Amino acid sequence: MIKRLLKVAFAEWKLIYTDPAAVLLLVVAGVIYAFYYPVPYIHQTVTKVPVAVVDLDNTAMSRDLTRMASAAQQIEVKSIYTDMQEAEAAMARDEIYGFMVIPEDMEKNIRGKHQVTVNIFTHGAYVMFHGAIGTAFSTCALTVGATNKVKQIALEKKVPSAKAIAMRDPIPISIQTLFNSTGGYANYVVPSVLVVILQQSLIIGICVLGGSRAHRRFRKKFRDSPVENETAEYRYFGRSLAFFVHYCTFILFYHCIVYNIFDFPRRGELLPMVVFSIVFLASVINFGMVISQIFLRRETSMQLFLYLSIPVLFLANFSWPTYLMPRWMEAISYILPSTFAVPAWLSIEQMGADIYDVAPKLYKLAVQAIVYLVLGLLLTRIRDKAKIDMGDM
Repeated sequence: MIKRLLKVAFAEWKLIYTDPAAVLLLVVAGVIYAFYYPVPYIHQTVTKVPVAVVDLDNTAMSRDLTRMASAAQQIEVKSIYTDMQEAEAAMARDEIYGFMVIPEDMEKNIRGKHQVTVNIFTHGAYVMFHGAIGTAFSTCALTVGATNKVKQIALEKKVPSAKAIAMRDPIPISIQTLFNSTGGYANYVVPSVLVVILQQSLIIGICVLGGSRAHRRFRKKFRDSPVENETAEYRYFGRSLAFFVHYCTFILFYHCIVYNIFDFPRRGELLPMVVFSIVFLASVINFGMVISQIFLRRETSMQLFLYLSIPVLFLANFSWPTYLMPRWMEAISYILPSTFAVPAWLSIEQMGADIYDVAPKLYKLAVQAIVYLVLGLLLTRIRDKAKIDMGDM
C-alpha cells in the first residue's frame, strides 16, 4: 500500500519539475517572491519625507522649532515659507507632502502663558507619509512647548529642572512595541504576504497539473501508465503527499533563510511550527484538489486565481480587522485557508505563541482540511466516470 502511494507521489513530484508551467508556479514563484516582495521595504520605516515650514512668527523660538524639525529622521525640511499659499502650491505640485504652520506671536503667547495652536497639514493621499509627518512635527512642537513650560516652572517655583519636569508631566507615558520593535512596515506586511504566496502558488500549481484523470497534462503520453490508472484514493493521497513534502521545504526556506536575510522577527518554536505546517498545508492542498476537479483547463484556474490574489490578500484580515468588514465578506473569507493561517503564522513566528494559543485558528484550518478532503475525494470519483479526453491541454 505504502509503495503504491509513494509511487504516485514520486511521479507527481517529477511532474512538478518537468512541466514548465508547474516549475514556474511551484518552484520559481515561491523563491522569487520571497526576495522580490521584501526588497522595496528594506528600509522598514518612512524617512526623509519632503516637507516645509510656514514661519509666520519669525522669532528665536520659531527658528528653534524649525531646526528641531529639520533634525527629525522621518522628515526633511525642504523649504521655509512666510506665506501659507506658497506651501499649499508646493504640496499641489508634489514637491512636499506636508507642512507645519507656526502662528504669529507664538513666542509671545507662550511666554505669556497663553495656549498656542500649531497647525500641521499633510497629503492625505499617502497614508504612510501622513503618519510620519504628523508624528515628527507634533513631537517637535510638543517638545518645544514642554521645554518652555519646564523653564517657566523652574524659574517660578525655584526648583531644579528634574523636579520641574515631574511637576509639568506627573504621569509620563512610555509606549513599548512588543512584537515589532522597529515599527517597520516590512515586519508588518511581508510575513503575512508570504503565507498568501504559499497558498496561491500551491492552489494554482495543483490546478495547472490537472485534477481530473481525464484532463491531466500528461494523460496523452502516459495514458496506460499504472500511476495514472491507480484508484482514486491512491492518486488523490499520492499527489497530496508530493505537494505536502514540496511545500514543507518552502516553509523551512522562509523560516530559516528569508527571515534571517531580512531580519524579520522569528520567535516560533518547533512544535507549533510543525503542527501549523501540517494543518495549513492539508487545508490548502485539499482546497486546491477540489478546485482542480472543477476546472477542466488549467489556464482557467491560473487566470481566475491570479485576479483573485488581491481580494484574497485583503480577506486575510491582517491589513484590516475582520469585525469591520461587511458580514458577506467575512463569510466569504471563511472559505480560504489564509483567513486563519495568517493570524496563526504571525502569532507563532512573531509573538512566540505556543500550540494552545493558536489552537482556535488551527481547529478551523483542520475543519477546512476535512471538509475539502471529503469534497475532493467525492469530486475525484465523479470525474473518474467522465469520458476520457486523450487530447493534450
